[in-house]
Amino acid sequence: MESKTPLADRGIGSITAETVLESMTDGFYLLDEYMKFDYINEIAENAIGMRRSEILGKSVREVFPDLQGSNLEKQYQRVLQTKACEEFDEYLGVFDAWFHIKVIPLKRGGMAIFFQNIDQQKRLEGKLTDFAYSDDLTGLPNRRKMTEIAVSLKQQGKKFSFFYINLDNLKFINALYNYSSGDKVVVSVAERLQTLADSRCHIGRLGGDEFIVVRESEPAERLDEFAEKLLEIFREPFVLADFQTAYVSASIGIACIPFDTGRLRELVVFAETAMYEAKKNRGPSYSFYRPKMNVNRERRVLIEKSLMSSLEGSGFYFTVQPQISGGGINLSGIEVLARWNHPVLGELSPLEFIEVAEQSGTIAHLTTHLLHGVFRMIKDWEARYGWDVKAAINMTPSLLANPVFFEGFFNLMEQYGIRPGLLEVELTEHAEMAYSETTMRNLELCREKGISIAIDDFGTGFSMISYLTQFPINKIKIDRYFIRKIGEDAKSEAILKSLIQLAQSIQCELLAEGVERPEEVEFLKKHSCTVFQGYYYDKPLRVEGFETKYLQHELFGGKKNIQIPWD
Repeated sequence: MESKTPLADRGIGSITAETVLESMTDGFYLLDEYMKFDYINEIAENAIGMRRSEILGKSVREVFPDLQGSNLEKQYQRVLQTKACEEFDEYLGVFDAWFHIKVIPLKRGGMAIFFQNIDQQKRLEGKLTDFAYSDDLTGLPNRRKMTEIAVSLKQQGKKFSFFYINLDNLKFINALYNYSSGDKVVVSVAERLQTLADSRCHIGRLGGDEFIVVRESEPAERLDEFAEKLLEIFREPFVLADFQTAYVSASIGIACIPFDTGRLRELVVFAETAMYEAKKNRGPSYSFYRPKMNVNRERRVLIEKSLMSSLEGSGFYFTVQPQISGGGINLSGIEVLARWNHPVLGELSPLEFIEVAEQSGTIAHLTTHLLHGVFRMIKDWEARYGWDVKAAINMTPSLLANPVFFEGFFNLMEQYGIRPGLLEVELTEHAEMAYSETTMRNLELCREKGISIAIDDFGTGFSMISYLTQFPINKIKIDRYFIRKIGEDAKSEAILKSLIQLAQSIQCELLAEGVERPEEVEFLKKHSCTVFQGYYYDKPLRVEGFETKYLQHELFGGKKNIQIPWD
């Protein structure tokens, strides 16, 4: 064992201490008062990668050329000056590893250094930190990390903005396809957003279908220009897990510190409030926060809470609008339309509460509640008037892709004894509504049971032809846009005639909705469309009003088609 001086003389006890130092798991070496190696154990020798004969007698800077100016050298100097122990963790680049180091000053000068490789532990801690601060699906900073970034900016007195991004139709994609497809969309959105990240633009995911952008402000910067860049991300379709594609729409709310508020918590709420305002515009859209939006937010929160509670006695009801055939003299069916006279807010637009129900996940709860009332009405009319025409019930895309809802729907039919031939499931032609195996199964089950399938607002969506080839459609309802153009736009009339011919060629029933003028009726009759729905014949009626006007008339007589008793 090479050593210039016995260990006992270096202030660490008997020479037998060498045995202890050689057997311990920590690396150990002694530096004399001139910062030269005086002793090194085998663990330290192996860690440094040099034989002790090459080390002893050399200065610490000769052995570690990178030591000069490093934090480790500063720690050594502090121990020499203060004569106090120092214990710390240090990353040593020459070894590409973390070490736990303890430096002890010796009585006669110099120091004893104990060290232990803790690289595996540190890297595990790093992974745990990443997990705590990163979104596990996208790898983006999570809510916790984005909050820390915002807090730091605020403490530095910097101005910055929150861009609160919500993917409008991710729930539809999850429902229509599967969650793997939805996850792939989320990852793709994250990747596209990352292209906008830089030293003053931080991208994070809040969870689910929500992302956040924290952007530091620059003088004379136009936030609307950056918002347009965010929207540009959603112009192109996204590839799903099964290699199909889907367009994803996003709504973005924007709030700023200190312009809108000086409080971080309020900033998040304000940005979210602006996001809901942006949702009122169809398609990708953004909105800046304005104080008056708080009223709308409070309104929405109240609607959500009401939808999540018991719906009995909550003001929900439905109206029915007649569908007229036989040249305008017979009742061929009705469409059931949901209505809500909210106990606090009063009469609400269906567009408003249906959208909130979809987004809050309460649409199945609401629809089931309304179905109880519709089925009771049908059974009552059957018993008293021999009711024998179809009642069309609107179903949103998320319902159509929900097998649990349909299982309950069929059970409810059995419970009330509703004949399938008296029902029609009406689906709306939305861009979100694309082919899905689950949707197909549900619609095929309906048709197998004898329930009619109708497509509403036909002709305005991009996928109308694929609908006819993919879905088991029995009836086509031509969108009112084309009906309004009768007598005003020759191109629209030509398209309308083509739609009528298309429906006839595939043997689908055809109904024109939104009929309001006599010239519309004449045009449609001339081109062989003879079933109508619209204000020209009647508006949606409360159940009692419809019953009085149509069912209590003596001409009903239990017939399938009833001659209309015109006022």
